[in-house]
Amino acid sequence: MNAADLHTLTGAYALHALPEPERARFERHLADCAACAREVREFAGTATRLGLAASLVPPPAMRERVLRGITAVRQVPPDDPRRASGGGRGATWFARLATHLALAACVTVAAGLGGVAVWQHHE
Repeated sequence: MNAADLHTLTGAYALHALPEPERARFERHLADCAACAREVREFAGTATRLGLAASLVPPPAMRERVLRGITAVRQVPPDDPRRASGGGRGATWFARLATHLALAACVTVAAGLGGVAVWQHHE
């Protein structure tokens, strides 16, 4: 693991998920890296807030509403890509087509801007 990889360990360190050798090495890095120290504090604070949020007990009425609703709400079937090209899924097909056209337009614009940049550099 090189020094650049140490910067990617802030989240794992904040969650105490590093094995001992990596933890010790990261702590040495942490002593000299203000950016990582700040990120570890932020991750630790967020993890604490998430832990506290999960410890809230929902009201008893919510449990009853959910259990009653389970029998009345039909489960949505998983999206099957083989059916997406079928007849009733026109909106999905159109959305994919629009996405592909938007991507093609972005690539065209980027290529054009790149050409202008090369031309300006030569000028």
